[in-house]
Amino acid sequence: MRKLLSILVIFSFLTSQEPCIGTCYTEEEEQNIELHITTIESQIELSKEEIVLLNDLITGYKLNDSLNVSLIGDYKQQLVFKEEMIDLIKPKWYDNKYLWFFGGVIFTSGAVMLAGQID
Repeated sequence: MRKLLSILVIFSFLTSQEPCIGTCYTEEEEQNIELHITTIESQIELSKEEIVLLNDLITGYKLNDSLNVSLIGDYKQQLVFKEEMIDLIKPKWYDNKYLWFFGGVIFTSGAVMLAGQID
């Protein structure tokens, strides 16, 4: 039993320090790599939150844009209605006060002249 145990202990010491195949890092380099990975993961989480926020802003802007388009259409229709109202309210040619004044002067002077010609 002791021989088996001694063989196992010798094997454990021999196999515990395997030679590096590929790239080997020191403990400090491993800590730096782990720190770098955690910072990148936190940046990814922040980026995902920003993406969600930006998508919400985009949907808000699309809704606002559709409301603005409908407002512009309503304002154009309101301008059409105002033009029609102006056409209805605008005085016609026969509502001109100067026309009525000079027409009255001519009519009165014509009547006075006719009355003066009666003998």
